[in-house]
Amino acid sequence: MRKILSILLPAALLLTACSGDADSGSDSLDDITVKAGAEGAAPTVDFSAPLELPESNAEVITEGKGDGAADGQWIRYRLLAKDAVTGEQLGETYSGPVDQTVELSEGFKSADPSLYNALLGASPGSEIAYYVQPPEATSASAPAQNPQLLFLTVQDVRDKAVKADASEVAELDKAGKLPEITLDKKGVPSVKIPEGNDAPDNLIVKVIDEGDGKQATETSTVKANYAGWNWSEGTEFDSSYSRGEATEFPLDGVIEGWTKGLTGLKEGAKVMLSIPTEMAYVQGQGDAVGDLIFYVELTDVK
Repeated sequence: MRKILSILLPAALLLTACSGDADSGSDSLDDITVKAGAEGAAPTVDFSAPLELPESNAEVITEGKGDGAADGQWIRYRLLAKDAVTGEQLGETYSGPVDQTVELSEGFKSADPSLYNALLGASPGSEIAYYVQPPEATSASAPAQNPQLLFLTVQDVRDKAVKADASEVAELDKAGKLPEITLDKKGVPSVKIPEGNDAPDNLIVKVIDEGDGKQATETSTVKANYAGWNWSEGTEFDSSYSRGEATEFPLDGVIEGWTKGLTGLKEGAKVMLSIPTEMAYVQGQGDAVGDLIFYVELTDVK
């Protein structure tokens, strides 16, 4: 439920300890060869190890199609990581259920200008090679780290997500493109995700019951019963119902989709939220990955 401030790449791709020097290798990202994988599988990315560059550097290997990403937009991507010294594959997200996402922001540009410049103007299908020098060791006893080669494929370029207006919500609902919430005899919710439909690009707030109590502001502290599922597999990742009690939290201390989705609602309101990744947990938390769905019952507003 808490905010995650993240503008770079997944923490799961960890730098590895050095394993010795090699006699030959490559000193250019141009020497990388890529073979596309089957649908739902990672590509094969090869180079002569060790790959040694004087500094971190990112280059576009393959140009995509369509409009290129501009500053302020979000890029959804898949990623493969290799140890640049040994050539060992460290991890990949191509075979996972969801894309990862990053905003082309001033903070990103300041933190990593090389990757920012490579992603700026990238379009869906663009492939980018990114050689990453490890950070300096924080102590003399810390092991030296190997550089990495990250290979990214841009899946989508999106404008900043906003809260959809009532007419957009009604149109999607009428077309059967929104999740359906069902409550059992004890009031515990479950969800049915519409088949063949992707999550909406924007934040959706479908009001099931308007409530009649105090109205929440973006700085209110509220108490709510809720359950959350991911769009990709319909997996429930959190539920106050399973804990047997409502949860209290400040609306300015949670993910953007909750802050904007619950602001303006009245105590007693019951809503379905469809939250795009860009307004949720950008890097994911367990099964709380990608676009998310929540059922929320606002029980108290302070």
